Amino acid sequence: MKKTITKKALALSLIISGSNYAQTVSFDTFTLSTNSYYKDTTGTDFSNSGATFRYNWNTSFGGYWESGTAYTNVLDTSNGSYTNLYGCIPGTAFSGNNYATVQSGAVIAFSNTTTAVSGFYITNTTYAWKEIKKGGFGRKFGDTTGTGSGASIPQGQYPDWFKILVRGYRGGNMLTDSVEFYLADYRAAGTTNDYVIKNWQYVNCISLGQVDSLTFEMKSSDNNAFGMKTPAFFSIDNFTMVSTVGVKELSTATNINLYPNPTTQNLFLNFEAIDEKELTITMIDVTGKEVEKQVSKTVTGKNELLLNTEKLESGIYFVEISDNITSKKIKFIKL
Repeated sequence: MKKTITKKALALSLIISGSNYAQTVSFDTFTLSTNSYYKDTTGTDFSNSGATFRYNWNTSFGGYWESGTAYTNVLDTSNGSYTNLYGCIPGTAFSGNNYATVQSGAVIAFSNTTTAVSGFYITNTTYAWKEIKKGGFGRKFGDTTGTGSGASIPQGQYPDWFKILVRGYRGGNMLTDSVEFYLADYRAAGTTNDYVIKNWQYVNCISLGQVDSLTFEMKSSDNNAFGMKTPAFFSIDNFTMVSTVGVKELSTATNINLYPNPTTQNLFLNFEAIDEKELTITMIDVTGKEVEKQVSKTVTGKNELLLNTEKLESGIYFVEISDNITSKKIKFIKL
């Protein structure tokens, strides 16, 4: 099971105006003319608020943006070809004028080794959205005229999906936890629940804990022998980091275990308490909204609590265990 150490004050700092803990990269600090994007033929990275966004320009074949992140304010929501790599499908930033478009494999590095990434807003690029909805080099998702892809899948029906995996690194080592977000999902039976993200959605990354860099990997159900056919681009805005200086690990409870995970109905929270004390158990959704809370009196030694998740919608959630001084968050999935 994957666990994350944090502190209640850390979460509160995100909503306190002028907090010393949180820093948000809005990309509006970078100067751009209208309907343009970052282009540096020397492949220079750019930085803001202690975050460095890797950028690489390839000088071959007349030159092209090879990898990394580029800030942009491109407004084009019509051109769904490779000539529109930078535009996002909403047509505007989540806030302000500028946002950033990111390629699969991009790296964001942090100068402060006590950084935790709170999260960021994400959406599809125009290029990816148009390919998924209408097809092109890649397959139109949910295609009903195709040839199928195996005996277990009826002809013309594809359980398509397009997602990113956000991974954290610390000291050169990849952390065991990761954050997954679907930019398009056609896996459910029928078509009622099929979707392709067309607005800005929040991705909560606090479960990754303290990191010194992040990487983004894109995956799709549409591939060939050479790799993914869905355009490997997405757009982000309001990238928020939190300093973890002074954050202490929860010491009141140890050997914490949350199961079954994923769950369909109930969760059991097991832990060992060093003494009798009240603990606050809070369930939080990926937007940071509190959905359930209970206060439990522990006994010295082994404890087990039942958490009812039956009424929760399917998705990713966190259980926060707090003694009002320190706390620990654990991610779980409701099916």
